[in-house]
Amino acid sequence: MKRTTLASVLLASVSVSGISSAPRQANAQAVAPAPSGATAAWTLKVKGDIRWQQVTPVGALLVSTDTALEAVDIERGQVMWEKPELGGLPVDGVHMVEGSLLMEATRPGLLVIFDPVTGAVVFDSRRLNLSQIVTRRVLPQSGTLLVHGNRAAGPSVVALYDLVTGEQRWTNEALFEQAEPKKRGFGALMQGLQRTAAEGSALEVLQAGPDMIVVHTLMGLRALDARTGAVRWSAALSAARWAQTPRHVRLYPSLNKADRIYVSFDDHLMAYGLADGQALWAKPASVEGQIRDIVQHPAGIIMLPEAPAEGEPTRGRRVINGVVQTGLNVARYEDGTTIDAKPLRMHGNVTDAMVAGDAVVLAVDAESRTFVNVLDVATATLRLKKDVKIKGQLAYAELAPSGLLYLSRPDATTNAEVNIIDLSTGEPKFKDAIESGKPLSAGDYNAARYYLHHALEGRTLYVFANRDHRLYAVDREAGTFHALGGEIKLQGGEDPTDMEVRPTGIVLISPQNLVVATRDGQVKQQVYYPAPQLPGLVRALHAVNAVRAGLYGAAASAYGDAFTQASQKATDPNARYITGQLATAYSQSGAQLAGYSRQSAALATKRFKASLTVPGSVFMLTRAPDGNGNVLLQIDKDSGQPRTRVDLGKEREPLYAVDDVAGMLFLRTAPGTLVGYQL
Repeated sequence: MKRTTLASVLLASVSVSGISSAPRQANAQAVAPAPSGATAAWTLKVKGDIRWQQVTPVGALLVSTDTALEAVDIERGQVMWEKPELGGLPVDGVHMVEGSLLMEATRPGLLVIFDPVTGAVVFDSRRLNLSQIVTRRVLPQSGTLLVHGNRAAGPSVVALYDLVTGEQRWTNEALFEQAEPKKRGFGALMQGLQRTAAEGSALEVLQAGPDMIVVHTLMGLRALDARTGAVRWSAALSAARWAQTPRHVRLYPSLNKADRIYVSFDDHLMAYGLADGQALWAKPASVEGQIRDIVQHPAGIIMLPEAPAEGEPTRGRRVINGVVQTGLNVARYEDGTTIDAKPLRMHGNVTDAMVAGDAVVLAVDAESRTFVNVLDVATATLRLKKDVKIKGQLAYAELAPSGLLYLSRPDATTNAEVNIIDLSTGEPKFKDAIESGKPLSAGDYNAARYYLHHALEGRTLYVFANRDHRLYAVDREAGTFHALGGEIKLQGGEDPTDMEVRPTGIVLISPQNLVVATRDGQVKQQVYYPAPQLPGLVRALHAVNAVRAGLYGAAASAYGDAFTQASQKATDPNARYITGQLATAYSQSGAQLAGYSRQSAALATKRFKASLTVPGSVFMLTRAPDGNGNVLLQIDKDSGQPRTRVDLGKEREPLYAVDDVAGMLFLRTAPGTLVGYQL
């Protein structure tokens, strides 16, 4: 997320039909006539009073009344299904299941996961008499939902459910049994304690192809047959020093070798064969500290270390001058041996690694101060003689012809900045870097207001800095920058929340302002619509982003863990391009959603394909022209002018929802009446 701030400056304004527009700046256009009203596509009457409504990522509209939870087809305005048993739930009692197309409803003693299009219940906690749900994970590759929970009495259970029918494929009550022989006396007590701890800890879950699910419990690795739940193989992780059970275990798919998975535990990394669970390397690769993540680079596996907490026995804890020390390493795929026999000493925790061609840009945190360096993966060496301290926290980096170009995020004590580090000297190229502003004495500092918004176009990185409220252009090849135009001020004390480069110019967006500027920084159009001072009104607009995030998350998970990991590491332009192509292929074929119901897969494919196009408009709330009631405006990003408007009525907090993928708005016009508007 990229955000910045502008100073709270209220400009003198002129009023046109009750809507305020900023005064003209250079080349500013006159305000257009009032927008046309949106067309009512359908009207629906439901049973009971409508309490809330919510758009789901797949496109179904959930409507809650006192008597039932209903799903509405947004195109036809018809009820697809209703569930009286879920009537009267609060709005925070129904939400998306992360990384999936499913929804879940919760209330004391009940958790129901369902398909929002068909209404099919995929999981009901009452079926297994579960008192606690510990793990739930949607696995689209095998079309299943894995659930792990505890009963009030009896053993914990792991169960797998069909995403389409909700049919229980299998249950496994023996997953937490000891693989080693049962002991007596104190040993038996320790085994019992370990099992109790394992049953209450969330499972690490990895879909290893359509037929196998690998999980890790405190008892070790287990490979489960996705069709039957039978354990195909078990593997014990190498014990740490003093025979202590390994901690901090993470599972990783293999991106380039289909016969294995990778498992990190404490300071070790090991490859295990999918066929039999046997360790593929003679001994684990290791770092100094504990492994928080890995990067599978073509030249080797980069293991990113962080220091263990005080008291943890993971190879000790080194502290020099008050700063914990770690050691990064790169392992070979073939045998797990490290490219350099000794780990690279890092002055702090390695918090991020951004792939940049044959190298990786490292971000290192040392007592809340951020340092960067460049790792040549093939040789496991650092290009800079010493880490370079930057302001803020690393948000974007690339190896440009001019050096290491980076952009940071601010925090309560440090500004964000844009600069280029000369790789031959380790010195920053800009003496007066582009920098964000921040209040020098802020009690409740909001970092989101001080992000440096940026966008790439060709060899230029455009940046908006709130410190002086100006646009800047960074030449990535020449290693220079210059300011574009003069100050750009937003009204109402607002700060930009987004920035885009469009064919018509550079667009700055805030909740109630939109500015269109030329590529030389001249303001073409600037509009401002004062906000109603009602928090409940804005809530429905915030949900728009959640719907898109849910759709993208489901798309990524449909590719499996390998795609998800690749997407997370896509920080340089080339990697983003590749994952973008994968996403496009997904949207065109739709085959990756085969695990879901046919109806849900079809809707999700259609919506995901539509969502790949950046919206050409934004929505803004403002007071009605007569000052009585509120209206929602759809503002064109290119012209800055309203396309359509919907009168939300005279209620202080009208009940509405917006779906920008389908271009629809849903408004309760009476206690049991819902109207769908086409925008």
